[in-house]
Amino acid sequence: MSDALGVIAARGGSKRVPRKNVREVGGKPLLAYSIEQAASADRVDRAVVSSEDEEIRRTAEEHGGDVPFERPAELATDEATTNEVVGHAIEWFLERGDEFDIVCSIPVTTPFRESGDIDRAIRILQETDAQSVVGVTKFDPPPFWAVTADEDGILHPYFDDEYMWSTTRTQEVPSLLRPNGAIFAATVNAFLEHGSFYTDRTKGCEMPRGRSLDIDEPLDLEIARALMQTRT
Repeated sequence: MSDALGVIAARGGSKRVPRKNVREVGGKPLLAYSIEQAASADRVDRAVVSSEDEEIRRTAEEHGGDVPFERPAELATDEATTNEVVGHAIEWFLERGDEFDIVCSIPVTTPFRESGDIDRAIRILQETDAQSVVGVTKFDPPPFWAVTADEDGILHPYFDDEYMWSTTRTQEVPSLLRPNGAIFAATVNAFLEHGSFYTDRTKGCEMPRGRSLDIDEPLDLEIARALMQTRT
């Protein structure tokens, strides 16, 4: 069995939803869901919260999170990427003699993900030839229905009009998947080589729409709160 490190990236400077990571959803801060899911995942050996923000670090610890280091300020800017944050966590452990075979990013913004989704992603890595795995869900509506407006406001198909003008039945168009932002996993070697969870052999871990909501805008936060009420 490979050792797996989970990284929960939670910076304090969210712009579209200020203080997003500690906003209340279903009676507890959004951050708490990722901490609990990581702790319940059988295939995650250690999960850490990476943040530069004192309130977020304190909130994480109050909800059982492991916060062994403070994220460097240069990795807490709008330009810093989650990949860089994950890389920093890997290097922090390597400097202390702790090595992991697998690393996974467990974003705070997808609270309806389940621990079983995390375990499935890691299992795919352990049992197949994949170098990395990302959570995916079906497009809804199909991207084939995208339109663009010309200067006169007339709509035109953005893609091939084979599907756009011939049918409005979702059953009759190809089923496509999109990354849902809920889980990313990779072998540590592949992640360090590519600097990303997208590698030469990336496989998908399909999740239903109900577990794929990604909180990116204020409306998403309100939807999450409403959905959480139906589940309590």
